[in-house]
Amino acid sequence: MNLLKKIGLNLLLLTVLGFVACQSGEQKKQTSKNSKPSAVDTSFYQQTKLKYAKGFEIKILENNLKEIIVWDPWNPGKIFQKYYLKNRGEEVPNIPTDGLLVEVPVKSIAALSSTQIGILKFLKVDDKIVAVSLPDRIYDQDLDKKSKEGKIQAVGHAETLNFEKIVELDPDLVMVAGFMKITEKETKLMQAGLPVAYNIEWMESSPLARAEWAKFIAAFFNKEAEANQYFEKIDKNYNDLKALVTNAETGPSILSGYNFKGTWYMPGGQSYMAQLLRDGKADYYWFSDSSRGSMPLSFETVFDKQHDADIWFGPGQCRTMEDLSGLDKRYSLFKPFKTKQVYCYTKRMKESGANDWYESGVMQPDIVFKDVIKILHPELLPNYELHFFQKLK
Repeated sequence: MNLLKKIGLNLLLLTVLGFVACQSGEQKKQTSKNSKPSAVDTSFYQQTKLKYAKGFEIKILENNLKEIIVWDPWNPGKIFQKYYLKNRGEEVPNIPTDGLLVEVPVKSIAALSSTQIGILKFLKVDDKIVAVSLPDRIYDQDLDKKSKEGKIQAVGHAETLNFEKIVELDPDLVMVAGFMKITEKETKLMQAGLPVAYNIEWMESSPLARAEWAKFIAAFFNKEAEANQYFEKIDKNYNDLKALVTNAETGPSILSGYNFKGTWYMPGGQSYMAQLLRDGKADYYWFSDSSRGSMPLSFETVFDKQHDADIWFGPGQCRTMEDLSGLDKRYSLFKPFKTKQVYCYTKRMKESGANDWYESGVMQPDIVFKDVIKILHPELLPNYELHFFQKLK
């Protein structure tokens, strides 16, 4: 073949390829504009409906982005953080710049709170976990094994966060528990291009609202349908239990929390723990308080108001009365200590300190409520054995 023919054929080939490429490009534009491509995960468009949770909201925008707003519970009406979720593989025009962009479903996550681990497990996406805060606090057997094998890394939390290690792991998402403000290290992660998601479920005013944060986490994995379905079940279970207590008389008076480094952190009157007691028809001195989190009180104040309470809930990570006495000798002055009416959420706790209460308790408010009813009104559940709580001996 002479040189002129070869050049002619090459030009013809380039022209044909160019035409095909243009046609392909036009088809892609049309597909993106007018319909959702078959390769795109259509579960992204599952609507999320919230029934109890007030700390976040999710909506699908007209340009096929999903907007998530996490509200600041310490500054009502203000946004703590905003996210724009983009469906993986789908082109989206005009992406706003006033929030963090996250492509979903995320393929890897650093989950730095036990409650997040529990929710990820219930959503069946715990295989995406590449980092946790403290590996010796993992209760789940399979995840604990992965941690010991080095498949899940320890990266600390809050001010002890190992910035360099997280950047090296390069997860699609870093999820942390929100506390009052965004830390300097979390800001650095975002500046390094790693989205940080803030889970502030612990500031909700009911256990069901707290469990509904599963829908927040589900949005990052296109698992909203699964989260909605699971939540409907626990919502029904919880409300069936409330109906069981309807005709019960007001139960025993309750003391909760414990003295930690000079401060007694008592569940606020509008906290999820107080709502559990309210739903269980307990007598709790602080019901009228307006705090959603914990109230910092002095030992003297607690003793003055509640030294004669009937039952003591949740004094630290105690397993025995001896453990409790070892924390503070003054505890022996309280009536429930003397009568040995002390219950702690340590029945499912390992020697390492890993506790299933923190891991799966958030996603099983119906089971937690069942424990509370059994303690307050044992006659209503005669054959039920406590799951998370145990009576200290």
